Amino acid sequence: MQSIKEKFKGVILGSALGDAIGKCVEDVVEEEVYEFYGGRIEGFVSPHPSSPAHGQLPEETSDETTIMILLLESIVSKKELDIRDFLNRLVLWYEDEAKHRYPDPSLLTAIDLLSRGINPSTHGLTSSSVEGILRSVVVGLYHYYNPELAVEGSKLVSLLTHRSDAVSEGSAVLGSAISYLVLEEFDLRDFNERIRFINALKRFVKERKFEKTLDLVQELLYEQADLYMAIRNIGNGSYVFEALPLALFIFLSNIENPMEGFWWGVNSYGDFGGDTDSIGFLVGSFLGAYFGESIFPRHLLEELEGSDRYEELAEKLYDITENMIIRR
Repeated sequence: MQSIKEKFKGVILGSALGDAIGKCVEDVVEEEVYEFYGGRIEGFVSPHPSSPAHGQLPEETSDETTIMILLLESIVSKKELDIRDFLNRLVLWYEDEAKHRYPDPSLLTAIDLLSRGINPSTHGLTSSSVEGILRSVVVGLYHYYNPELAVEGSKLVSLLTHRSDAVSEGSAVLGSAISYLVLEEFDLRDFNERIRFINALKRFVKERKFEKTLDLVQELLYEQADLYMAIRNIGNGSYVFEALPLALFIFLSNIENPMEGFWWGVNSYGDFGGDTDSIGFLVGSFLGAYFGESIFPRHLLEELEGSDRYEELAEKLYDITENMIIRR
């Protein structure tokens, strides 16, 4: 069993690693990936010319990691979950366009409205993009000892900028999943425990249409489906309840060979292209939460942009969380 601290580092580093590698083939169809790279990608590569990340360096992350790190830095600085401080950091980032790496337009609009004291919901701004929930992995760590608290905190940080039922329920699933995985509440080497894990996540889903996607994950696990079948049945787009359940399926299908699951995640483009950086981010976070930092090849972590900083922040978050648990 990995130490909790190793799992904290694993989540942050695994998320960033999945984002950095997955960005290179985002929205690129399988045929073009194989033609350009000679096969699936298994490491840092230059972003494909058709990817929105074209022009970035192989080891660089997208703004999905940036937003996660802004929340992480906020909690480490304030030693608590302070939504106003997180928003202030978002606004400063928003105003510095030189730091932007093809951010979600709805995110920028929401931050602009919030910076002017306007509730995005009053302007009809809603978004069901998976990008809105990814920051929840930090809250899942911060409240790892209590999945219910992880759920409430995850909703809070996600709904700040992305207002929709899908984001509310998706963030709840993600925050609780990270908590359960860090705690090792389920021995996922046992197939029945994988099903129990999905059932535990369903407790935090209120709408049946979202719960059905988790039912589908279970069905595909029973069928021993491959990646292509999962993409056809679940989808691999940026909608929360495509990217999130697909990432859960990929993770749970590869418990015996975790890094194969990671490569499935960053190569989850299918016949029509997909949100490979978000799916890679999610799969990386699940792997890090369950197996710890050591599951990832050291040479990849050493090459990853900002990895030393990410590791330092993860350790500080762990110390803050443990001190909070002791005080309770």
